[in-house]
Amino acid sequence: MIYLKILEFGNPRNEKMILIHGFESPYQVWEDYIKYFEKDYFIIVPILTGHNPEIKEDFVSFESEVKELEQYYINKFGNDVYVIYGMSMGGIVASMIWKNKNINIRKLILESSPLVSQSNFITSILTKQYLTITEKARQRDENVVAQAVGSMVKEKHLEIFLKLLDNMSDTTIVNYLKAVGSFKLPPNIDTPSTEIYYLHGTKMAEMYAKKTAKYIKKNYPNANIITFDGKAHCEDALINSEEHINVLNKILR
Repeated sequence: MIYLKILEFGNPRNEKMILIHGFESPYQVWEDYIKYFEKDYFIIVPILTGHNPEIKEDFVSFESEVKELEQYYINKFGNDVYVIYGMSMGGIVASMIWKNKNINIRKLILESSPLVSQSNFITSILTKQYLTITEKARQRDENVVAQAVGSMVKEKHLEIFLKLLDNMSDTTIVNYLKAVGSFKLPPNIDTPSTEIYYLHGTKMAEMYAKKTAKYIKKNYPNANIITFDGKAHCEDALINSEEHINVLNKILR
């Protein structure tokens, strides 16, 4: 039984592309990417648990998300995918698919994904911050809403973003952040045919992304690390999509 809502775009005969959004991001952040890439790729977009404004549900584990997504994909399309692109937390889901080896991935793109575990203390601080900021957004705090535009969403996606936060439970927030904090990418996934790309900005908030990049380069020397100088967490991916599509095009060639 598949509970995840999974969207499809383009011609099923084309190479397959899976796009996995990040935490507290509506799937609509992929709109520009879908519009551009659907002529050449068949695009699969899962809406992770807790991120569908139409359904009240609580996130339990990344394992359950991955199991459903793998089952859905394999049943419909087989065991090969051309590219999986995981943005931020979506990169954990993408990494777990890679680790499981049930699907053969040609190109794996991970952007600013937190793939090294963090202390319970840090997780506790981040959880409190997210709970506080999310509640302020639900109350339509002017400063919080203004800060979200241009950092987390484009203006055109603000309404659906706020609707998502209105519907997301505190339990889901706590469970996601606990799962993120405890996840660590294994150092020895042996898939020689998979090209690995890790993208991240250089601003202070990208501390864990920088740490992850070092970890990946150490354990996967053939991985490609791409940095965006002066950029914040997934800044171009979320806000400057036209510019970011050019980066992805170079990877996908």
